[in-house]
Amino acid sequence: MPARAVPLACLGALLLVGCDAASLKRPVDTAKIVDAIKTDEVHWNADWKSGDAARLAAHFAPDAVVMPAGASPLVGTAAIQAATSQLIGQPSFRFAFTSDRVDVAASGDLAATHGSYRMTTEDPKTGAPVTEAGSYVTVYKPGANGVWKAVWDITAPGAMAAGGGSGP
Repeated sequence: MPARAVPLACLGALLLVGCDAASLKRPVDTAKIVDAIKTDEVHWNADWKSGDAARLAAHFAPDAVVMPAGASPLVGTAAIQAATSQLIGQPSFRFAFTSDRVDVAASGDLAATHGSYRMTTEDPKTGAPVTEAGSYVTVYKPGANGVWKAVWDITAPGAMAAGGGSGP
C-alpha cells in the first residue's frame, strides 16, 4: 500500500466507526407530528359525538392507561372501551376537549398535549345532569405503523357544576 494510502485508509475507518444508524437518520419533522395529532383530535371529538365506544378506544395504544379523576385507572383498550360504553349510554352525556398546547420530543418518539375538556354526565343518585370542566394531559407515542396513539390520558377536573349543563 502506498504511504499516502495509509492515512486515507485510517481516516476512512474512523469515519465509518463514527457513523451509526442514529446519526444517519433524517431530522424529525415535529411540525408534521403536531399536525397529525391535531388532526386526530378533530376526529376524536367527532367520535365522542358518534357514540361509538370502539372508535373512541381506537385512539389509544393497546396498553394505554386512562386516569380519570376520582376513579381507578383504566388499563388497555378493552377496559377503556367498556368504561366509555357506560358513559356514552347516558342520555345526557356530552364530551368535548380542546388542546391548547402540543409538544413533541426532538427525537420524534414522544408527544404530549394539554388542554381543557367539558363533560356532562348523570348524577348516579338523582339522574340529573352534572357538568364537569377541567384540564387534561395526554401523552402519545407512534405505533409500529407510524400512527400516533394515546398512551396516558390524565384528567383534572375543576369545579363541578350541578344542573342542566348541555355539555360542550
